[in-house]
Amino acid sequence: MQVYRDMPHLTQAPSAKAVKILRAHLVSFLDLSEEYNAALFRRDALTLIEQILKRGRIPLIVGGTGLYLRALLDGLFENENSLAGGKDETYRKKLLAQQEKHGGNYLHEKLKKVDAVSSLKIHPNDFRRLIRALEIFHMTGQPFSAQKQNREGIRGKFFHRMYLLNRDRADLYGRINRRVDRMLEDGLLAEVKKLQKKKLSQTAMMALGFREMCAHLEGRMTLPEALELLRKNTRHYAKRQLSWFRHERDVQTISVVQNDTAKVSADKILKDWEHAAA
Repeated sequence: MQVYRDMPHLTQAPSAKAVKILRAHLVSFLDLSEEYNAALFRRDALTLIEQILKRGRIPLIVGGTGLYLRALLDGLFENENSLAGGKDETYRKKLLAQQEKHGGNYLHEKLKKVDAVSSLKIHPNDFRRLIRALEIFHMTGQPFSAQKQNREGIRGKFFHRMYLLNRDRADLYGRINRRVDRMLEDGLLAEVKKLQKKKLSQTAMMALGFREMCAHLEGRMTLPEALELLRKNTRHYAKRQLSWFRHERDVQTISVVQNDTAKVSADKILKDWEHAAA
């Protein structure tokens, strides 16, 4: 989500100053009306990796979107983002309407009937991926899980290390709860009010906090209720992130205790990197 401009509180994107100092890429560069996906990230990241390596630097890929990282490391699947016709917006809207009507795990159960393998890998609340998997089946007649991999990733091309910062669950959830409070103090509601007047892509609308704050601004929830829902949804997302990365190959877990500074974690990563690269 940090690819988008004009939603710094929702995405917690680095400041312009931090981006300049860190030479960060793919941050706050995309208009809110544009879609973004794993295929576009893979394309952009591969270009940047080559440029950074030519400058004699080591690229650091930072974030928590497991699908995007897997697309970079292992490649994409045939037709995942390049189907003939690309998308079927009418079918997508139909699926969204069905989910809103039936609620619960409706789309997940629907996917389970046509692609049981993919249904095991996609969370029941991950509507974006559920809809994409159903759309692929709708457009090709073949389940997403049966699509053949047609692009190689960088896993076998470059020496690399993957690190998972692992906090005590209570500490992690406490940090999430406090961050939501800071987001409100920093101007979250005002930001969402402005966003409601703009044309947002389907991707941008999935940013955590947007729907929750809209529910309050539209009178469907009190502010305390909306904030608590945002805390809850963010905790659930963090839990899914941890589950995803714990099952990724070759992940090095870096334990982070409550009073650790960022430098402590960075030193642990650097020490492991130097040992592995020796």
